[in-house]
Amino acid sequence: MPVAALVARSLLRPLARPSPAPRRLASGSSPQPLGSAESVVGFTAMFVSCLGPAAWVLAHLDEYRKRE
Repeated sequence: MPVAALVARSLLRPLARPSPAPRRLASGSSPQPLGSAESVVGFTAMFVSCLGPAAWVLAHLDEYRKRE
């Protein structure tokens, strides 16, 4: 087998194998409860990221129709 093929095989072998999952993750509730301000910020961010693009399209629907 050519040397280049052996080198490529040895370099690509770790990429083909999945690495083990990190064991640092723990399930369960947080030791510190979330405050109301943190909850409001989180819900606002989720609301804007999910519904913001749809609201943008609906607000500019007339402009999209004019281009046709």
